[in-house]
Amino acid sequence: MCNLSLVIPCYNEPENIPLVIEKLKSIIKDLSFTIEVIIVDGASNDGTQDVLKQEFKKLDKNIFKLILQKTRNGYGFDIINGLEVASHDVLAWTHADMQTDIMDIVKGFELYKAHSKKNKNQHLLVKGQRQRRKILDVMLTFSMQVITYFILRVNIHDINAQPKIFSRAFFENYLKDQAPRDFSLDLYALIQAKRTSTKIVSFPVLFKKRILGEAKGGGGSIKNRLNLIKRTFFYILRLKKDIN
Repeated sequence: MCNLSLVIPCYNEPENIPLVIEKLKSIIKDLSFTIEVIIVDGASNDGTQDVLKQEFKKLDKNIFKLILQKTRNGYGFDIINGLEVASHDVLAWTHADMQTDIMDIVKGFELYKAHSKKNKNQHLLVKGQRQRRKILDVMLTFSMQVITYFILRVNIHDINAQPKIFSRAFFENYLKDQAPRDFSLDLYALIQAKRTSTKIVSFPVLFKKRILGEAKGGGGSIKNRLNLIKRTFFYILRLKKDIN
């Protein structure tokens, strides 16, 4: 039986952390597999770390692990740091903002197991595919897909959808040492999957409206989204240069 290590990066999410943890606790008690949850705080400066310390006093240390970064090193750095200490054979990450349903991890992992059983010798990456989004969000996501295709000749759908689920071997071989430590991590993981003939399996997920806290990365305002596209564009150019 394969089990799952889930990494959840967070930065300045004091309102959402208790909600995420409560949702995880309600899900974990009914699981048919073993899960390990690694929450990595990226040097929050708004009291999030204090909230996490209090929450973790009440949690099972065999299931929940906490990493508190002392300096801000980036989204990708936090995820890779969490994956490096993971103990199970299947790894994953998702977000702590309550816009992505934690239950999607369970759905995605069951899908991962089903496909792995059929294709035992093939690398596999399972990811979300966001549904029922606003037209502006769909257009911005599609623009990232188009940019990626024309520069790298790789067709990737919904790059930043969560979760991402994959094998330890995929992480060790293609992500651990090479992956970027910023918001380009999602893109890099999918590009590596395409380049290595890793089978990408998508399943429908809902991306909810953020209720508490502020969006980071490419969420929230149009300015944030455009900045993400700009960062992604320049990262793709650097990646093309490295590949060539």
